[in-house]
Amino acid sequence: MNGPERIRILIVENEGLVGCDMASCLSGLGYRVVGNCATGEDALRLYDEVHPDLVLMDVHLDGTLDGIETTRRLQRKGHVGVVYVTACADLETVNRARDTNPQGYLLKPFNQDELRLTVEVAASRHLAEKERLKREQSYFEAFQSLTDGVIAADLAGVIVFMNPAAARITGWAEQQGVGRSLHEVFRIYHPSGEPAAVELSTATQPARERTVWLTTQDGTRVAVQDRSTPLKDQSGQLTGVVILFRGLAVPVSENLPTTVSPAERAAQAPLVDVVESISDPLVALDGKWQLIYANASAQKLFERGPEKLLGANFWDLLPTATRESHYEALAHALLHRESVTRELYFEEKQTWLEIRGHPFAEGLLVLMQDITSRREEADRRNRLDRLESLGLLARGFAHEFNNLLTVLLGNISLAEMRLRSAVQLPELHTAKQATLQAQGLVQQLLTFARGGAPIKRPTQLGDLVEQFFLHHSRATRIEYRLELAPRLPNLAVDPAQLRRLLGNLIRNAEQAQPEGGLITVRCVPADPGEMFPHEMLQDHPMQPTGVVIEVHDRGEGIAPENLAHIFEPYYSTRKAENATGLGLTVCESIAKAHGGSISVRSEPGKGTTVRFYLPVDAEGDEVEAMGLSTAFDSPPQSAVPRILVLEDDPLVRNLIVRNLSSQNYEIAESAEGTETVRLYQEALQQGQPFDLVILDLSIPNGMGGVRTMERLRQLDPEVLAIVSSGYSDDPVMAKPAAYGFAAVLPKPYEPADMLRLVKAVLAQREVRK
Repeated sequence: MNGPERIRILIVENEGLVGCDMASCLSGLGYRVVGNCATGEDALRLYDEVHPDLVLMDVHLDGTLDGIETTRRLQRKGHVGVVYVTACADLETVNRARDTNPQGYLLKPFNQDELRLTVEVAASRHLAEKERLKREQSYFEAFQSLTDGVIAADLAGVIVFMNPAAARITGWAEQQGVGRSLHEVFRIYHPSGEPAAVELSTATQPARERTVWLTTQDGTRVAVQDRSTPLKDQSGQLTGVVILFRGLAVPVSENLPTTVSPAERAAQAPLVDVVESISDPLVALDGKWQLIYANASAQKLFERGPEKLLGANFWDLLPTATRESHYEALAHALLHRESVTRELYFEEKQTWLEIRGHPFAEGLLVLMQDITSRREEADRRNRLDRLESLGLLARGFAHEFNNLLTVLLGNISLAEMRLRSAVQLPELHTAKQATLQAQGLVQQLLTFARGGAPIKRPTQLGDLVEQFFLHHSRATRIEYRLELAPRLPNLAVDPAQLRRLLGNLIRNAEQAQPEGGLITVRCVPADPGEMFPHEMLQDHPMQPTGVVIEVHDRGEGIAPENLAHIFEPYYSTRKAENATGLGLTVCESIAKAHGGSISVRSEPGKGTTVRFYLPVDAEGDEVEAMGLSTAFDSPPQSAVPRILVLEDDPLVRNLIVRNLSSQNYEIAESAEGTETVRLYQEALQQGQPFDLVILDLSIPNGMGGVRTMERLRQLDPEVLAIVSSGYSDDPVMAKPAAYGFAAVLPKPYEPADMLRLVKAVLAQREVRK
């Protein structure tokens, strides 16, 4: 059986409607939903009954157990994959969830495609892990059933595995042998009585079978044939040794000593061939921290030959700060004969080392591995995690913050309108500009959350560039030069995203000229003779039509070896300045979302030119569907339009009502979707239907705009609605027509913008009638 039908899914969700929606969606995709419950206790009970492969787990559940604790208990019951499906995005919850190693983390609200992709990836990972565990179990069972003895040891000679045959031959029980030194359990001697070393096979020299004498735990001597082979990881690094041996019915030689003295045992050099072939530094220390052995890699690390290393104090080879940080841990391991692992920074080489110490004779065997790349990767992942957490938090705060910005911007705009005929107050203008800048910061944070398709409207790019520089805080000692071509075509773009793109490019140009310079910004029609090679569209390779925005600086330029990486996420040559390396990545994603391209030409010492090419694509159907046409400046005159408003925030709702009432509209207001549906249905029954509905997209603890719109369309297929939200990255805001909406109103907005949109939507409806 292949495909989704192999996966049995249990849904644990305290909101019954959400759980039913997920079950219906997954069943339609071919998965088998074996259970749906609302508490952790029910999930634990159902697990024993239905044995799911994958669990979709909410974090906040009914009952005493939350989703994360329920996951921990499920994992103790058996191998099960978990995907958290939750609205929780705070750092503490994310960190707790990460500790349970989930197969995915899906943030509410989500659409069907996001759910499908998350479940597909989680199911694939779970099946792969299940198959790996199955293979490992089969290997383990095979080793357990062998009649030959099998012993596996790590690089320090510490036994990590013994099969029953090895325990029977050596006389050491499995639980006794694992964790002990190999030369203590597998004590072998030549017939002459001299200690024998483990001989490893190689690709060019296969292991030969030989007969040696093994001293068992009780002192009995038995003849065995042994073969040994090295263990290596995926990168080819040596990680240990495996020994296969079988007992022989050979009489004990009279020349073989009946006992082995402690001096002879200490004189053994077990795994000499192994340690000499190790690529990582390895040293042996006595009880006084003096080196009694150092392999070639250790000599290279400390840049000393054996004559200077042997007998030297281990701590004298390392900085004083290292001794203060790690001496206590290693001394404890030496005293109590325990293994220890530490990570230290070797300043002389500017590298991170992982040191693993294992008891050896009277001292320690210390293996040092260069983990610099691993530490750097961990630092990079931590940085990514911080940015991801920032994105999750940003999306959670965006809606509430944009509501506040809507109230601020709206009331400031209304105050300006009232005072316009009397007096001009610069303080109001400054407050308004600060509010608009705060809106830009929210949008920048949302870039780290989910991105989102652009919310397009007809825009004159030259005017957008000019308005950008009216509010841009200019850097000192830099001259800004604008070259804006007249009569550029209107293009369907997202003005907020293009302002963000332009801001990132200008900031980069300013940083490239710390001592001052010139920044030239051009906004001109695309010239086929100046097109960069990859800007040519396949449909019209010789006649590109569109608009180009160019930002040119005379700064330091970009080195050729760095130019190929500038669009890679988190790549930056200004790490010392805490640069995120996301500016051009964001610009590229914005360009692609608009069907355009972004290119960079640079010459060290002569400056950089960044070129944003946007093809002409009016997308007329989509723009008209959004109700943004400016052909109508007044509402229909046949009657006073009736407008129904859904908005949970009382401050925003009050602003909307005041704004619309000032234009003599008849307004009804509601704070939750169920109430909105009731008011709309009553108006239909009374023969006084609403002409327009304005719906907030997200209603915490209630029915939001999308579900409300679905109910309204069931009552009235011709319902006319505008969707408004602070979640500008939500797919509903990018494709409103797909959800039945006539237009979108992103928060924050000015009252005049809302009035223009309402008038345009009502007027277009009147024309269609």
